[in-house]
Amino acid sequence: MKNILKIFFIGFAFVTSIAFADVGRQDHDFFHVALRDSVHWLEMEKNMDYTICTDDAHDGTWKGTDFSFKKENNCIQLNSGNYVKSGKLWYVTNMGNVHTFNLLVGMKYVDLSTQEHLIGTDLRCLRTKSGSCVYKDPIRRVRIEKVLAVDKYKVTDCEFIHALWDSIPVQKIKNLDDNNNFWIEKKMLMKKDGTCDAHDSAAIRVHLYHAFVYANIRSLRDGFKPVYSFKKTESMKRSFDKKDGSFNIDGTSFFANVAENVNVVIDENADGYRLPYYDEWMAFSRGSVGTYGENNLNDSTRKSQYAWFGVRESDDFYSTLDKNKFENKITLKHSCGLWKQKSRPVGMLKPNDYGLYDMLGLVCERVMLPGRSLFHNEVSSCKGGFLTSSIDELNVRNHCDDDGFASKLFQGLRLVRQIR
Repeated sequence: MKNILKIFFIGFAFVTSIAFADVGRQDHDFFHVALRDSVHWLEMEKNMDYTICTDDAHDGTWKGTDFSFKKENNCIQLNSGNYVKSGKLWYVTNMGNVHTFNLLVGMKYVDLSTQEHLIGTDLRCLRTKSGSCVYKDPIRRVRIEKVLAVDKYKVTDCEFIHALWDSIPVQKIKNLDDNNNFWIEKKMLMKKDGTCDAHDSAAIRVHLYHAFVYANIRSLRDGFKPVYSFKKTESMKRSFDKKDGSFNIDGTSFFANVAENVNVVIDENADGYRLPYYDEWMAFSRGSVGTYGENNLNDSTRKSQYAWFGVRESDDFYSTLDKNKFENKITLKHSCGLWKQKSRPVGMLKPNDYGLYDMLGLVCERVMLPGRSLFHNEVSSCKGGFLTSSIDELNVRNHCDDDGFASKLFQGLRLVRQIR
């Protein structure tokens, strides 16, 4: 049995009939669970060995296929595995009582229903021709009655490539566009089914279609029903369908430069992974008690403890433009997601109060709009800013909108799964 560095007593009531545990740091590898509740949530890091023990004086039975484990008295030993995932184990006492252990690897249990959340982006209204004052996304407080499992880190290069391994060519292809060859080069440096470090570099060049595909692959891998379904379409319309909420995007391929039009349907009843919705992300980003509140991260020293930002490549086209010239203002206004940038390892800075890392900076995170566009004709937006963002641009209100075309090159993601 490996050395135990930290011990946690787990079993306090988090919400009705649920006990909640948080591993937090990487040296926490031991859980001692009191069986006062029937449902338990344990948060783990990837590629680590854990011991889970109960306070049952008798020798019960452990069951489950999501994780391989070795039993030792009233304890089990397991490895959390190579990928971010959700899984279950069950402990059955000699009296026949069943206790469910939900294991979140690289994910956090986030209950948004416990408080109101400050959302919205518009601090000033837009004046119409008639003089009316319109707020497209007004600042407001709302309740979000959801409990979600949320990726603790942004999705990394390694996680993304291994999930889409067979969809990415094995060698660079002549005349293929730069983004496709970017991923091919990344894949060529990896070994199939190799280890994905928890702090690998964030995936920063993910098209919307591939974000959906990645979510579906993770759902199937963990035994959940995929959220997104696709079919080819001739329609060029890029807004939400008012009848069924479906929408069209570019179905990009790593093998070709030409994208097909793809219609996307969201299954609201599916239990798999998905992109966060706009309001959910706004709640995540502010971190429960306000780590990312508008007045809490208003200086570069404090903000740099939580976010990568302010790094610009000298050879980037946009960094050479004089923002004071009128002809450059429109170009720069629509340049989000186009500035040339590199990545950084995830989880190296401080987390917010939900335990989520890199919510601001590094690369924006794709979020879905709730069946209607907020600002223009977009079906999704990208929140959180970039490595290239200035301190003023790096705020929870900032958004980089996507009308469905694969025009915004630098975009990342973080997935969620709704628990209830």
